[in-house]
Amino acid sequence: MRILGFGGAYPEQDEAVDPRRFIWSQRLAVNAAIALVIAAHAANASRAGEATAIPEFYAAVALLFLPIAARLAYPEVARTERIVDLLIATFALFMLRVLREPNFFISHDEYLHWVTAQHIMESGRLFTSNVLFPIGPSYPGLEIVTTAFASLSGLPIFTASVVMLMIARMVFVASLFMVYERVTNSARVAALACLFYMGSSTFVFFDVSFSYASLAMMLMALALYFVVRPPQQGAAWMRGLPFVLCLLALCVTHHMTAYVLGGLIACLFALEAIRGGTPAKRLFELGLMASFAVLAPILWSKIMGNPGAAYLGPVFQNGVKELVSFILSGSLQNRALFTTDDGILAPLWQRYLTLGSVAIICAGLALGFFRSLCWAGLRLAEARDVSMLASFSRARPRWSNSALALLTLLTIFYPFAIMFRLTRSGWEIGNRIGPFAFLGVGVVLAILVASLLQKSSRSVWRAGLIGAAATVILLGGVISSEGPRVLVPALYQVSADEASIEPMGIAAAEWTKQWLGPDHRFATDRINRLLLSGFGGQKTSTTLQHGIDAGVLLALPTLDKEALEVIDLLGFDYVLADLRLTTGLPVVGAYFDGGRADQLLGKPPLPASLLKFDTAEGANRVFDNGYSIIYDVRKLSGKP
Repeated sequence: MRILGFGGAYPEQDEAVDPRRFIWSQRLAVNAAIALVIAAHAANASRAGEATAIPEFYAAVALLFLPIAARLAYPEVARTERIVDLLIATFALFMLRVLREPNFFISHDEYLHWVTAQHIMESGRLFTSNVLFPIGPSYPGLEIVTTAFASLSGLPIFTASVVMLMIARMVFVASLFMVYERVTNSARVAALACLFYMGSSTFVFFDVSFSYASLAMMLMALALYFVVRPPQQGAAWMRGLPFVLCLLALCVTHHMTAYVLGGLIACLFALEAIRGGTPAKRLFELGLMASFAVLAPILWSKIMGNPGAAYLGPVFQNGVKELVSFILSGSLQNRALFTTDDGILAPLWQRYLTLGSVAIICAGLALGFFRSLCWAGLRLAEARDVSMLASFSRARPRWSNSALALLTLLTIFYPFAIMFRLTRSGWEIGNRIGPFAFLGVGVVLAILVASLLQKSSRSVWRAGLIGAAATVILLGGVISSEGPRVLVPALYQVSADEASIEPMGIAAAEWTKQWLGPDHRFATDRINRLLLSGFGGQKTSTTLQHGIDAGVLLALPTLDKEALEVIDLLGFDYVLADLRLTTGLPVVGAYFDGGRADQLLGKPPLPASLLKFDTAEGANRVFDNGYSIIYDVRKLSGKP
């Protein structure tokens, strides 16, 4: 009998359709444009404080994505049209990011990289110090590309970054399509896989922010294509040169993505070596790629002093510890689902969409996992006249497509990503795992659709249902990442990143550069630290960089001995106190660095704590816009 008998290993090729017929692509492009107009209206409505802005925005996203998803699910679509439709969806989803932050960066991580890019532009040198993000200058790939384009075009860094990120996103999706197409031998499955991949929580906004993962994902997809592409004629070094260039660029762009790529290629090499039958030349080339992919990022990390261990170590340690506690106890500690740190509960429809998204993915993985393995040619040897248990013990697994088998096995990490996201400390780990796990999730769901749920059915309704499922997955991913904070609100919110970066704070930071000059040492809170560094060109302090939590200067009720020691040790010139911190709890969980200063504040700080410098001898108020107050404390630190 056959132990695993799900049918054939590979799907049939798409039916030939005239690729010149793009009438549907034109319609989808017009529909996407209309959806973007609605999304823009929603963004403006949010800034005006209208309650309907968030539902309107998510409705616009659904209007944008659903018709494209339904069209790509339809069997009789030419390969060329699939690519065009996929790129329409990619470009339209990227424009949501532009509508969300049209004038300046609003994400916390973007300011960290912006500061590094500014240092490169001003000094003309790499690897300059960045106290906000000590590891950032060691991986300057994103900043090199952006500043080079900004220098050649004369555009500001913000505008240059938008253009660069748009190109990177388009190349990423195109490369991912080619990887999936090569692995599955089907343009239809490849397009569907890319469509489902867009449901990753990081795809719509996080992976198009000015952060090194955005460029790194493109480089990883390109490198994977050069690994799985058909054999080329010519010398081996010429065939491997594009891969080597992509890998080297990735190594100096993002450490984690480079490590993941090395692990994937090493696993692919192991699967090819185990299964047997691979030509010796191909196996040798793959072994060289795997060795280089594993060693190159490690070597670069060693050259730069392994700067990632300082901040990644505690993140993984605390996350794993909390996850183990959750698994053993079955309860979440200090974590309320669908609730922000300041106590705002997501609307019921958002909770249902998120849970529905996870349910669809889990059901799809349950139904499609072994089917995808069989598409990879997985078979167990036949055994007759023996028990089922004996058959499994004697059977030897065989497969013909190691790349597809590897992508399918990647889906094992999806449940771990979900579990980590349920914990407070492990949320960041789950967020990092997600985009890599979705490399497998996308192709498994696509194979399930093409081989079981739809096959070659020409039913418009069935294609619509598949598109609706893909849309729910997309919306669930966006909600799980952004939720009620998907748009910039009308009112300032305390330590809420996008909702805290606004014109008044920016104007105060720009004032310091114009009237005080750059490169002064400032003590302030988490958000104003970003603004002072980015717009003001000032030097700020972080616990990660200096080992001292400067936030105690503002958290302590009086200017006592501890506060004076902090001023003296770090040599502060100025202190910026933002009275808006007294109006609420921090949305992201911390006013400062999450250390001693935040531990002193179980509730919002008292105004007297922030204004204590008014009565301190030697401290002078030099700026006051009603909320942001800047004190000159140079005399307290012994400076003239």
